[in-house]
Amino acid sequence: MSGLVLEGGAFRGLFTAGALDALLDEDIHFPYTIGVSSGVSFGVSYISRQRGRNWIIAEEYTSDPRFVGISNFLSTRSIMDMQWVFDTIPNRLAPLDYETIHASTQRFVIGCSDAISLDRLSYEKSDIDRSGKIVMASCALPLYFPPIYYKGKRLIDGGLSDPIPLITSEAHGNESNFVVLTKPKSYRHYLKPDEKILLAYYSIVSENAASWLRVRHHHFNHVLERCLKEDGTSKNISIFIDEDLMIPRFEKDIDSLKALYEAGYESVMNRVREIRDLSRAK
Repeated sequence: MSGLVLEGGAFRGLFTAGALDALLDEDIHFPYTIGVSSGVSFGVSYISRQRGRNWIIAEEYTSDPRFVGISNFLSTRSIMDMQWVFDTIPNRLAPLDYETIHASTQRFVIGCSDAISLDRLSYEKSDIDRSGKIVMASCALPLYFPPIYYKGKRLIDGGLSDPIPLITSEAHGNESNFVVLTKPKSYRHYLKPDEKILLAYYSIVSENAASWLRVRHHHFNHVLERCLKEDGTSKNISIFIDEDLMIPRFEKDIDSLKALYEAGYESVMNRVREIRDLSRAK
């Protein structure tokens, strides 16, 4: 079986949005999709088969300070107005088709992390409901969002425990994968200032979590290098953003976001035969 693997990356996920719309235009439906962080928030529109929905949200709502703004910390302890982004938008302004999601035969895995242990936790599309909690949880990057309480657990961003969930997809039985990355080919991760703050915190509350954070960037780079090495083989296909399209995590410039969206679309269309063949792999 083949899988579709969606990295996070906040607003860089507009590249993912373009790639997913190209898949929908070409009627390519992977039997299995896994996402973390923004890979989940953009991926739901692929499973619901709502072509163009992600771009409509970006175009109409990212300029609203409720989408991203420091003032939101005063009311929600989050860089986003969580209720507005994960409840009002999908339930009223750009309705998500929950019925199609739950009726679909495609498996959709939502990656989250335990807020204390940083253990990887996987949820299924049956957990997607109008509360938006499981999608919210997968995007809840510490320092920017509070933890989300769900089914007795405190959850945070899935990318912390599984930054590129290719290995998880393989563990779920997918020998071939199409990986959509939101970094350039030359990118290599390192322990960044905000991650050093998290490391200091977890060194107090969970040594196991701290030990993982010390090596997480090496894991990311290992999987990224696998994507590069295996791209175009019978095993995996990977697409990357171009160097000149790399933007900050919460970039709101609509022209930059449009360029990312179009690049993701073209990246799929340029390799559509390969991707179609891989999606049909048994």
